Amino acid sequence: MQESEVPKKAKTTVYMSLTDEQRLDEIFIKRLRNRNKTDRSTLICEGIRLLYEKEVESKE
Repeated sequence: MQESEVPKKAKTTVYMSLTDEQRLDEIFIKRLRNRNKTDRSTLICEGIRLLYEKEVESKE
């Protein structure tokens, strides 16, 4: 993929418990305080990648 290409994105709705939402907010706030600009979608995608590595790639 070239630098100028923007990856395709899918829009989705995520249903989560209030506890999970609070945890996501805590991570979001921590990163903002550390001057790591991010958004919640990026955090969720990072979580999916980490879970994929744990569940799928580690089994190969």
